[in-house]
Amino acid sequence: MRGFVAALGLGAFLLGCQNSYESETVKSPERLSQAVKVSSQTIEGAYTQPNIVILLADDLGWADLGFRGSDIETPHIDSLARDGLTLNRFYAMPICTPTRSALMTARDPMKMGTAYAGFQPWQNGGVSPDEHFMPESFKAAGYQTAMIGKWHLGHTIEPLVPNSRGFDHFFGHLNTQIDYFDYTVAGGYDLQENGVSVKREDQYMTDIHGDEAVRYIEELRDPEKPFFLYVPFLAPHSPMQAPAELEDKYKKRLNRPFPKRTYAAMVDSLDQAVGRILESLDAQGLSENTLVFFFSDNGGLKAFGADNSPYRGGKLETFEGGIRVNAIMRWPEKIASGTTTEDVISVMDVFPTFADAVGIEMKHEKASDGQDRWEALMNSGEDPRNGDLYFASNSPIFDKYHVSVMEQRWKLVQIIDHKSASTEVENFLFDITADPEEKNNLAKDNTKVVERMAKKILKWRAQHPINGVRVALAPHPGWRAPKDYAVSVIPTEELQEDYLNSYTSGMRGKILQKRHGDKGKLAYD
Repeated sequence: MRGFVAALGLGAFLLGCQNSYESETVKSPERLSQAVKVSSQTIEGAYTQPNIVILLADDLGWADLGFRGSDIETPHIDSLARDGLTLNRFYAMPICTPTRSALMTARDPMKMGTAYAGFQPWQNGGVSPDEHFMPESFKAAGYQTAMIGKWHLGHTIEPLVPNSRGFDHFFGHLNTQIDYFDYTVAGGYDLQENGVSVKREDQYMTDIHGDEAVRYIEELRDPEKPFFLYVPFLAPHSPMQAPAELEDKYKKRLNRPFPKRTYAAMVDSLDQAVGRILESLDAQGLSENTLVFFFSDNGGLKAFGADNSPYRGGKLETFEGGIRVNAIMRWPEKIASGTTTEDVISVMDVFPTFADAVGIEMKHEKASDGQDRWEALMNSGEDPRNGDLYFASNSPIFDKYHVSVMEQRWKLVQIIDHKSASTEVENFLFDITADPEEKNNLAKDNTKVVERMAKKILKWRAQHPINGVRVALAPHPGWRAPKDYAVSVIPTEELQEDYLNSYTSGMRGKILQKRHGDKGKLAYD
């Protein structure tokens, strides 16, 4: 039975919630000596390389896990924190698509044209086929690769879909905002296995994701090879729907003005699916030599029932509540249990960090924007991340942008609203080390710092492809949804081989680029 369906809204400043989870800090010299030494083989005895399992929540609030004090029951995710490493300063992007594109490529979403908004069913874009994806490197190193869940990185042509981006096996949906019970979006059906539409009857989508991940671990994979498994859940992203029995479990939570009861039920269901995956790893004798990484793609939305306390803002915003997300890493053979780190880690860093952790070569050709942070995570003492981090959002309001740049001390947030005949800019400057909750706006007393950092943002935004994705919450009047998104993908053999660059090359392209200035790049990358 479906739950409450909420309207789209922005997250707001949320207060309260203490961390009830007690753990030792990673910054202690005893850390590495506590870790279990690497064994020579798995229980199956077929291979020695570690497996990788990435579990991605969608729109999960910072304070919405049990170990952070929530009343939502999340014992299985909590167990990852108890048995592994909690990353207290892990940064994602404020929206779905930018985070996913950064995760898969270790590249800045601004350069790829994916920074501002998520791809909608009525848009043709996707991450360029010229970009190298993380599973491609793992596959080249002998790993089998699989994805279960939400893609959201391109859905109209074959070069953009998971099976073309390094995944041997794909079960899930290409779009976002999928109905949890009939698997449709904008009226079109969107559930498939390796390009073939799959029919299910009223099974809750989160249960499908969990069950299919277990099926891959127990039935589909080759036990003679290591595996890379990516499970991007839809939950607790809207539409706000949950099984009735789980809603009943949270009767004390109200669904007005926000669907807090439904949201809690969705997070509970997510945790149960995570639990089944972890239990499957245990049953197969794989847990000790499997790196499990759980995180959220962005902060939660208060309007949908999420709680990002004590941080300011939420999804769609570049305040901490939108970009500082829950992240936990468990690998019993390498990582000591119950540890935490305050080191800054970006979602762009995951690919190079995991490549180092398991000893494979990154096969990318374009320059990586991510950094290898494995030694920083493993060693005691603070290890600051080099360089600045940038964040942006153009959702959900047309021509209104939330952007920010974060240095080691200072963080500048700008809200830029392009109105019909004017532009308004709000500046928020925070000492992010002393004021992580962003309570004290220091912009008026530090105008030179604001000016300097604003120039950084302007230069960064100038890298955006001129027709990169921007917010489009409603389709063009001429668009019509396909009946089935798996069927509507145009095969590679029916496409031109190369990127269309007739407007961006030669003298014509140089003249046009000069006229565009810092508005963006005509030629890709």
